[in-house]
Amino acid sequence: MGKANRLLAALCLVAAIGMGSAGAEDLVILTTNDTHSHIDPDFDGKGGVLRRKALIDSVRSVEKNVLLVDAGDIVQGTLYFSLYGGAVEYPLLDSLGYDISVLGNHEFDNGIDSLAFRQNSLKVTRLSANYGLAETKLNGHYLPYVIKEYSGKRFGIMGINLNPEGMIDMANCTGLVYNNSLRVANETARYLKQMEKVDFVIMVSHIGYDMPDTDSPGDVQIIKSSSDIDLVIGGHSHTLIDPDNPASVPWKVANKAGREIPVTQTGNMGKYVGCIKIDLDSLAVVDYDLISVDKRWDDRVDYPGLEAFLAPYQKPVHKLLNNVVAQSAQYYDNSGVEMQNWVADMAFEMTVNQSGLNVDLAIMNKGGIRQSMPEGNVSEGLIGAMFPFNNKLVVIDVSGEELLEAFEVMAKRGGDAVSNNVKVLYKKDGTVEAATVRGMAVNRAKIYRIATLDYLAHGGDHLTSFENKDFIYCDNEKFGTRVLDYVKKMGLNDVLIQPSSRARMQCIN
Repeated sequence: MGKANRLLAALCLVAAIGMGSAGAEDLVILTTNDTHSHIDPDFDGKGGVLRRKALIDSVRSVEKNVLLVDAGDIVQGTLYFSLYGGAVEYPLLDSLGYDISVLGNHEFDNGIDSLAFRQNSLKVTRLSANYGLAETKLNGHYLPYVIKEYSGKRFGIMGINLNPEGMIDMANCTGLVYNNSLRVANETARYLKQMEKVDFVIMVSHIGYDMPDTDSPGDVQIIKSSSDIDLVIGGHSHTLIDPDNPASVPWKVANKAGREIPVTQTGNMGKYVGCIKIDLDSLAVVDYDLISVDKRWDDRVDYPGLEAFLAPYQKPVHKLLNNVVAQSAQYYDNSGVEMQNWVADMAFEMTVNQSGLNVDLAIMNKGGIRQSMPEGNVSEGLIGAMFPFNNKLVVIDVSGEELLEAFEVMAKRGGDAVSNNVKVLYKKDGTVEAATVRGMAVNRAKIYRIATLDYLAHGGDHLTSFENKDFIYCDNEKFGTRVLDYVKKMGLNDVLIQPSSRARMQCIN
């Protein structure tokens, strides 16, 4: 397609999605979050970084004022990060022309020194108002806020990050100081309005949409306490906020003064780009859309330099993704009950076989399953992407009291992965009504031997009742390697991956 035809097609497509309309001058903000190393399209055909660039460039070709923002977690979730540690994803921030980015919790997965190394030469403006980084190698890399001006209107943009405790391995963020996100967000917004005299405050956050059951507030909680924030561009909770979908969470939240504030987020894996339009006369958010990153954009991909950059990384990744090792009976969502059951049962079986210990139950986390499983071919690369972390299986002893505390934390997030000898009934508020192990009610005074991951045994995912326990056993291989061996044996024996669909943690109201 020639240059003139590409531009015409871009104009038509952008107009079709509500952009490029005549009238008052606008600021168009394009947003992404939680792209998690999805360089290629996913197996459902959506996403892909080349398509995303074509989309971004199409909007830029017809709009005068475009701001491109990422709300964190650009890494961890595919082989690109497992194999190359950020060498692919971070340069793409500049290649795609991002103006603003904030830290996600997974940016710390290889440690803060590695993060600083990977980000050292980036041009994108990086923001964090509530992380103290002076005692780390990230010192000087992040600003609390930045001010940008469009048609005489001043926009203050600040970055707000989550509490690392319970979310980030503390060894990976040594020296980082967390300052309360709600307090800092309100103080910074107030400062921007009163002292910097900005007209509009944008909070770019990686804290989650609505987090009532954790110690860290989400976007909703901050807006309800605020009078000075005018727009939120969020991440972390993988929430697909879609004003056109009645089933979506609300995209406007009343602030302290009762004013409706837009809160946006685009799900994950780079399958959508958020598109926010602000009228620069009235400073009203007049439109918010989700633009699908799909095959519509393929004939607009014309980036030989970017393709050349990606090629040496793609070849080894694609080789692993094409090495089929087993078969799946059907599609299983990575956060669904089936995958939770499969992972917990594998952990139980592996730990018993490797350690020789009499283990009572296994507890895993659905957040550690980073990819869904398609029907049919299961490849070595898929398993590596599903379980990319350096976690290892361990065995710890906990009291029944501590076990019930863990079940309540898991219940508050809608249940989690437990082995097939466990049943938990809970209320919507997380209150555990009944819990059994091997058919017997959990005894608060009894000691239970648990197979889990070292990450969870250190209090990860807010399982604080597991902290400071001695390891009775610790595997010498990472969990993902064990899973690959397990799956290969299934394939050799013509055993389908077909986990139980029975919910072992059930909400009863």
